[in-house]
Amino acid sequence: MANLSMFDLSDKIAVIPGGHSGIGYTAAEALAEAGANVVISARRLERCQEACLNVEKLGVKCLPVRCDVKDTGSVDDLVETVMREFGRIDILVNSAGISGDIKRVTDMSLENWDSVMNVDLTGTFLCCGAVARVMVKQNSGKIINIASASSFKAMVGMAAYSAAKAGVVMLTKTLALELARYNVQANTLSPGYFITALNKDFFDSEAGQKMISMWPMRRPGNLEELRGIIVYLGSSASSYTTGTEILIDGGQWL
Repeated sequence: MANLSMFDLSDKIAVIPGGHSGIGYTAAEALAEAGANVVISARRLERCQEACLNVEKLGVKCLPVRCDVKDTGSVDDLVETVMREFGRIDILVNSAGISGDIKRVTDMSLENWDSVMNVDLTGTFLCCGAVARVMVKQNSGKIINIASASSFKAMVGMAAYSAAKAGVVMLTKTLALELARYNVQANTLSPGYFITALNKDFFDSEAGQKMISMWPMRRPGNLEELRGIIVYLGSSASSYTTGTEILIDGGQWL
């Protein structure tokens, strides 16, 4: 049991931009199950409120906050709200992101490129900077940035998304270097293909089944399979893990 206590997050405060759905919501549930109080933020407050109602069933506090990660003022307001309510931030999970249009570089508009970069990379940068300032003062903290297996391998039509996620990886490594002396660890989680409401129909299709047949495990991942690594990265068990990109893809890229 002594070893398991390293994963106990009782009374910790976790902030999760994009935590109302997908990987972000999986992180919210995982951290709450380990005892953390959770703040879920997104542009649509009602979706945050709905998610918080479910997370609170796990016996923790869950605060919904409207935030647009592309806007500096909105991110600063998020941090101020959390500090006013809880007085600290122990864990940041940057899961807000979009994939943009699937188009080749020769056909991609600047608008599409900018929209992906502004959310996936600039949004992560703004949230990291605002929260890291709090963590430096605390002399403790965990930053978990969600990138993608696409940062490892080029894919036709995914230039903006892959470039943004590769940028998140190097942003995280730099943060790890800059924050190490303040007892703040920063790591990147890079998932491969996982089943979500958005892609389930594709994986059920003939094209999706053909793709799956080429993977070592012959299946996409389930979001629940990310819970363990999220709790590890948010807990004291990862106190000597920083600047690392962790690929979880069931061997898909092999």
